[in-house]
Amino acid sequence: MLRTIPSAGNSTVTQIEDILVQGQSLERRGQREEARNLYELALHDGTAATAAEMAQLHRLIARAYLEDGSYAAADDSAHAALAISEQSGDEAGRGRAINTLAAICWAQGAHDEAQRLYLQARASALAVGEARLASMTASNLGVIATVRGDDRDALQYYESGLSDARGAGLVDEAMNALVNLGLLHTHMHRFSEADRAFAEAKDLGAVVGDLSRLIRIELHLARLRIKQGERDAARDACDRARDLAKQTGDTFADGDAEHVSGLIARMDGDVARSEAHFLSAEKIAIERKDLILQGETAKELAELYRWNGRNKDTLQRLNQAHRLYLQLRARRELADVDRRTASLEADFLDVVRKWGESIEEKDVYTQGHCVRVADLSCALWARVSAGDDTSLFWFRIGALLHDVGKLMVPAEVLNKPGKLTDDEWKLIQSHPSAGVELLADIDFPWDVRPIVESHHERWDGKGYPHKLAGEAIPLTARVLCIADVYDALTSKRSYKQAFTHDEAMEIMRGDVGRQFDPTLFAAFEEIVRRGTWRNTPAGGALVVST
Repeated sequence: MLRTIPSAGNSTVTQIEDILVQGQSLERRGQREEARNLYELALHDGTAATAAEMAQLHRLIARAYLEDGSYAAADDSAHAALAISEQSGDEAGRGRAINTLAAICWAQGAHDEAQRLYLQARASALAVGEARLASMTASNLGVIATVRGDDRDALQYYESGLSDARGAGLVDEAMNALVNLGLLHTHMHRFSEADRAFAEAKDLGAVVGDLSRLIRIELHLARLRIKQGERDAARDACDRARDLAKQTGDTFADGDAEHVSGLIARMDGDVARSEAHFLSAEKIAIERKDLILQGETAKELAELYRWNGRNKDTLQRLNQAHRLYLQLRARRELADVDRRTASLEADFLDVVRKWGESIEEKDVYTQGHCVRVADLSCALWARVSAGDDTSLFWFRIGALLHDVGKLMVPAEVLNKPGKLTDDEWKLIQSHPSAGVELLADIDFPWDVRPIVESHHERWDGKGYPHKLAGEAIPLTARVLCIADVYDALTSKRSYKQAFTHDEAMEIMRGDVGRQFDPTLFAAFEEIVRRGTWRNTPAGGALVVST
């Protein structure tokens, strides 16, 4: 965004220049409302005497609104600046107004439109030799390239913007380019280069007294130190950011500060303090409609809960982060979103596997049951469904969780070697419904509930919990049922020895049309005859992204 600094060559400071210097000083201290009031007063009391001055004040008002997330007000002011510049034939002013409108589009996720406007603003800058605008638009286009994963293009844009700014002595634009370079180098794990860029930006910020910018630089440094494993240095940088925020009253970076504090507390092993910071960051992100901070905070909360063994909470947060990342992908708002989504899906698999292991710790006769059933049922699902890799992935999640309701059944009932009493059998039959209750608060991206709830229903309607029959039983549950019974028959249980494959298949053939869907069972026989399910993506070796 535009910073207005009177030329050092002017010996006489005009009234409007004095207003601009005062306003800039207020903004740098984080007092944006006071700055806006000053600019608006200058518009209405006649201080702004020319069209260029009025357009500039409108742009500054728009920027101050944008910094506070007041997008509608920012848009109104930017369009007013554009109208004034176009009416007066001021091409440079027109380019600056378009640049401001692009920034507003960017902040709201309209990135294609932002890119179009930035390119238009840059063309105006180059046409009239406007170095400040050329530098700003180069940096802004670099941000878009970064988000889209074009690191090489981003680096060229940032370096071009920095060169333009240095050549014209533009301090603020040089700081922008340096911060963006620091962030890009951090992303690329080029930590020494990131350090140098942030250090130079910090020095410039101190020279001009831009405390608001210094807050953000300190938080970027804190994240860099976390990546480097330097906990104390990260804490020092975060503390400096908070101290500056207290001095200025600037709350814009509070969400990022809370997020960074959560990361540091987790490094300290303080789960309660880390959770409190992340929840505070989330609240601020929701209030400001900051999807990136929401997604990153949900991911970090998932990691915290996973570390603490809170499986259900972990899955809730992984799902939340997954949904937010999908939104960010649609808006093309976050770099490496596909890599981040794939990482989340790997975490899903790891968490549900471990949750399955916790089920099997209670039932000593079912070690490995969930994974074996998932392998076999995924192979059958891939054969009989019209689903893609995405549905196969989420089917596997449901298959791994199909017996999660057994966590609510006493271990002595699960492991009882003799005949169950009527009450004990009712407890066993309750586990599908109990599983649905355990997963009720987890909004999976794909519907896994039927797998958990209906895998003990029978084709003839004599199953449980709802006595569904035939095709009223969800296809996913009919698939899971076949694999579940096969593994139960071929495994040793508290009440029986393991059957051989041939014995199990003979028993199951007798239940085709009674317990099993005949069409699905025919496909199942083909799969187990070939033994191909152990070499499919269902085995979990591949993590597919959505």
